[in-house]
Amino acid sequence: MYGAVFVGGAAGSLLRELFALEIPGAPYLTSTFGINIVACFVLGWLYSIRNKVHAHVLHLGAVGFCGGLSTFSSFVAELERLAENAGGIVVFAIAAEISVGLFAAILGEAAGRRFHSTRVRE
Repeated sequence: MYGAVFVGGAAGSLLRELFALEIPGAPYLTSTFGINIVACFVLGWLYSIRNKVHAHVLHLGAVGFCGGLSTFSSFVAELERLAENAGGIVVFAIAAEISVGLFAAILGEAAGRRFHSTRVRE
């Protein structure tokens, strides 16, 4: 279990750093906005299949990979940068990232249920 979290966390953290350098944020959003939304979608997907996969897969994907990909410390550091540069717009950034993240998790969960459905299709 610990190994799965370690490997997933390392992969997620490396990906976050790679894409944080390649995908700059809009002036009113954090630079990790897109990365965090992807992680929310993946978390929703993993939630939908939690009863169909081994617990280590969830530790690798949800706790490790998504935890490393969407780290809270990067989000807060970006919000501080926005507050210094754009002032009150930081409230918009917080609301946008949380609402879009929640929506992405719901979409991920719905997509996972649809894709991994056990019912027979006609």
